[in-house]
Amino acid sequence: MPAPHNRRMAILVMTAPLPALQYLLPLREAAPPSVPVWAADEPHDARAVEAILAWRMKPGVLAGYPNLRVLCAVAAGVDKLLRAGDIPPHVPVTRVVDPHQCQQIAQYVVACTLRHTRELPRYAAQQARAHWERYRPRPAESCRIGVLGMGSVGQAIAQAFLPLGYPVSGWSRQTRRMPGVTSHAGDQGLATLLAQADVLVCALPLTPQTRGLLNRRTLSMLPRGAYVINVGRGEQMVEADLRALLDEGHLAGAALDVYEREPPSADNWVWAHPLVLATPHIAGEVSREIVAQQTLEALHLAREGLPQPRAVDKNAGY
Repeated sequence: MPAPHNRRMAILVMTAPLPALQYLLPLREAAPPSVPVWAADEPHDARAVEAILAWRMKPGVLAGYPNLRVLCAVAAGVDKLLRAGDIPPHVPVTRVVDPHQCQQIAQYVVACTLRHTRELPRYAAQQARAHWERYRPRPAESCRIGVLGMGSVGQAIAQAFLPLGYPVSGWSRQTRRMPGVTSHAGDQGLATLLAQADVLVCALPLTPQTRGLLNRRTLSMLPRGAYVINVGRGEQMVEADLRALLDEGHLAGAALDVYEREPPSADNWVWAHPLVLATPHIAGEVSREIVAQQTLEALHLAREGLPQPRAVDKNAGY
């Protein structure tokens, strides 16, 4: 049972393995003096903790905080939090919604797409040989973009392509209507989108249904010469299957910002494959100040018994 309003309330920052300090400082600056903000490894009063800001959660930890009102993620994805499996039913889980991060991820996806469609690696190789040769650019209207996941990130990605003349389709669990974007949903919708995507962008949350979704069967449904960009979660891509399809020539290339294991080992094939652009999970970064603001807002709403605008459906996983 949540604590009464007259009890001292506090926020606990439990972000390991992410450094706690980068979240502690903005939270302490934004929080009123009456609300202490503690790191998990500092001495603290567990009964006073009403909000926890976390990256991941081990089973059994939350039982030590009997007055917890809300569990806040430090990012848009909450899969690592939900793995605990024992979050009390009355405790909502909230995620971060940062429009600037969505914009950054959209910029990354567009940059990777243009790098591929305008053949910049080819020209870089020519430059290294001091070789002058020109090729006709591929028309944007002949390069179909398919976006998996039409949440806030997926919608920002789709929106970014529209002024550039690329046909855009989106797929989600339930149909999401968006002006200028062809919508697909369900298994048949996924098959339709894959068959028509010259550039496939994964911006899905990680759930049991999306884990391993990009495998040999689904990636083979893409047109020959398709390009794949993953800014969702690394566990959604079966990397061995991706490599096989690249080596066989079915796929023209891939841009990976997330991986099955992060960071990939130094001998992982993604670092050296000539058709892969591998970046270290930098497509978009959430603002620490927004994390602090939204954590404080979530605590206030929880104490007032009001709906959480960024609440996660624990069953759906996002």
